[in-house]
Amino acid sequence: MKRLISICAALLMTVSAVNFVYADESLSDMTPQEQADTAGAYIGEIIKYIQENYVGSEVDTESLIHAAIKAVVGELDDYSDYLTPEEYKLVKESERTVWYAPEFTCDFSGGGYPVIAEIPNTSKAYQDGIRQGDEIRSIKDVSSYAIGEEEYTASVTSDIAESIAMKIARGDTVKEYSINLVRNEFHSVTAVNDMTQFNTKSQKFNDASVGYIKISTFTNNTSEDFTRALNDFTRAGKTKLILDLRGNTGGYVEEAISVAQQIVPSGIIITARDKKGNITTYRSELKTKPYEKCVVLVDSLTASAAEIVASAMQDSGAGKVVGEQTYGKGVMQSVMSFDDIGVVKMTTMEYSSRYGKKINGIGITPDVTVDKILFVSEDDDLNSENVISAIRFLGFRVDENNTVERNIGRYQAEMGLDVTYKLDSATVSAMNYEIYTELVESDRVLAVGYINLLG
Repeated sequence: MKRLISICAALLMTVSAVNFVYADESLSDMTPQEQADTAGAYIGEIIKYIQENYVGSEVDTESLIHAAIKAVVGELDDYSDYLTPEEYKLVKESERTVWYAPEFTCDFSGGGYPVIAEIPNTSKAYQDGIRQGDEIRSIKDVSSYAIGEEEYTASVTSDIAESIAMKIARGDTVKEYSINLVRNEFHSVTAVNDMTQFNTKSQKFNDASVGYIKISTFTNNTSEDFTRALNDFTRAGKTKLILDLRGNTGGYVEEAISVAQQIVPSGIIITARDKKGNITTYRSELKTKPYEKCVVLVDSLTASAAEIVASAMQDSGAGKVVGEQTYGKGVMQSVMSFDDIGVVKMTTMEYSSRYGKKINGIGITPDVTVDKILFVSEDDDLNSENVISAIRFLGFRVDENNTVERNIGRYQAEMGLDVTYKLDSATVSAMNYEIYTELVESDRVLAVGYINLLG
């Protein structure tokens, strides 16, 4: 806080000292240092003017400084940001993969005291007499009345195994308990040894040589979990792999590189370049492909660190990419802490794939594209993406001889509807029902990936 206030004072002093000597000079003609000094002078002058003339609520200079920095950093791109120390602390807490918390869960919908919603009968808290429906009156001698879920979670979680004091009530009886905090872990890797669990009426996954791994995000334990999954597959004799990166928006680049090094053959994974032209190359030293065949499932949300793995698999020939065009976030951010002022997360590097393909703003084009099925409405243009996708899903070919209108008429005839060649209410309802049923009962991208493994 003292440092931040001193910076504010320095800014104001800068205004007097510099006195805008660069006012008649273009910023582009200045050195970077001169540009920074001038920017500081401008901000300082505005803050001084606000302090002397604003007639609203009392001015908090610290808040103004935070807002100014946030606006400046936010102007760079969608990925750069400024976080106050408090905001950064919350971000780091949300990234924890191991934490300690009570064995029971609570309901906060009543607006009063938290009510215990679920409690395992094997837990120490249950053995001590705590039951579902009991109210938590206080936590660490602080009343918990009207506490929200976020505040409750912050109060009862810890980085270490410990006990905390709670007063818990049942009716008019209030008793103090020492609540044990037990270990919780988040695992971003889900490994499925037996794919028959994905079987539906219309889809069968019965090949015992296929293993399935889904990575939801890249956390600080992802590569370790991934290694364990691969070792389990080796013991089970798996020779084919489905790696599902759908919905994975990224995470720790180092973890993604470590994952890639376990399944990408020897060579470049990605090449990253900074503003000064410095190049960092990440490589794999894997001599042979660990799997006979591999597919990587992606969608429009697959981004950043997940695109690193997908692009390396595609460029190296280790696996086919199946699904939709990916998001296209081919840049990396660095985090710089400025004492008690806060943290700046800023884009500092852009990377390209093994063969130099740019990913940022473009994404990865799948080797096998699976169109997304979209619901239709009566207001849709017949040549829109979702209508054409729906028509194809229903089994009709769309070309110059098989127009959308003609296919709609054929569909209406097959379904016993009035043949209007239009998306009328009855036709839209019938089409959307088939689409909904397909989405609920099957996973088209998984099915296409699986077929490509067997082909």
